Amino acid sequence: MVYQALIYGLCGGSLLLLSLLLLSNLPKVNKRANLFLGICTFFLCSVFVQLLLENSNYPENVMLLAFLEFGRWAIFPCFFIAIQLYLSPDQPYKKYAIHFVPTLILVSLLWSPYTLPDVLRYVIRYFLYGQLLVYGVWSYVLLYKHRLLLKAFSTSPRAIDLRWIMNIWWVILFLGIISLVTRLFHSVSLLVDSLYLVGILFFSYYALLQTAIYPVSDEQVPVIKAAVLSKDKERLTMEQVQFFKERLQDLMDKDQPYLDPLLSLPHLAERIGLSIHELSYVLNTGIDSNFYQFINGYRVRYAQQLLKGNILNGYSIQEISIRSGFNSKTTFYSSFKQEVGMTPKQYLLKVK
Repeated sequence: MVYQALIYGLCGGSLLLLSLLLLSNLPKVNKRANLFLGICTFFLCSVFVQLLLENSNYPENVMLLAFLEFGRWAIFPCFFIAIQLYLSPDQPYKKYAIHFVPTLILVSLLWSPYTLPDVLRYVIRYFLYGQLLVYGVWSYVLLYKHRLLLKAFSTSPRAIDLRWIMNIWWVILFLGIISLVTRLFHSVSLLVDSLYLVGILFFSYYALLQTAIYPVSDEQVPVIKAAVLSKDKERLTMEQVQFFKERLQDLMDKDQPYLDPLLSLPHLAERIGLSIHELSYVLNTGIDSNFYQFINGYRVRYAQQLLKGNILNGYSIQEISIRSGFNSKTTFYSSFKQEVGMTPKQYLLKVK
């Protein structure tokens, strides 16, 4: 009893502190998303408050119970909305209000003066785990699609760190599974309760470690997404496409902007004198490529030149990848093999 109360108290206290830090946007990035992650964390804290009260045989209070149950069922909607806002920071809050409708319905049932049917009791008992499944899969799909989208305007999507948010996703899944296990097998509760604290410590670490999701400002995100996802009307005539295609290739040959590892679609559009939409259209229509493929193609060809002269310059393959504009070894190897049909090491042996 004392051991469990201590664990629940530590978990609740840690989550309350973390929620305050996120609500005040201590990480200094992703402000709108951190608001909902902070609310999610506060509601997660309420779960441990409820467990602590149950463990202490606290007299039942209907109002307090309703609030704590609402918090329990609002955890995953808040987490999902936070993910959505990390990936689409321009979206209005009211768009996500519908996610709380099932929670409000279930809370209202708790106030019902009538005896609930067994089916509804079962739904209420396991609704949280249904949310875990639905929002867990949905969030993972959103993060996967985001990884694909990065290739449309960033040349090194692997270098944009999504590990912290994926690790938070895994921790939330881990906590949900522990909760389900303890609900189904009460006898193991004492053995796994300490895992709650471990999971929450990791959750806190990754939440405060977060970095920006996009390598551009929040204001540019909707413009870029609209540009790279647009498949609609013709933005330039074919003569204009050909003109800017030649201008772009001339810029790449003379100024070699691809050697800048931080080069992005907005930066290149500004240098070429086009909007983000227009440059994306030129790449798709005139060159039949996206930004990721186009820039990394130039980098690979530059790396080939360095590898051919490697006997004279003595660069390591890692140094060649950096000099070619890559800031990720994995991106360098995958792009090189896709472009050349062999790894950099195999190519080096061949040219020798």
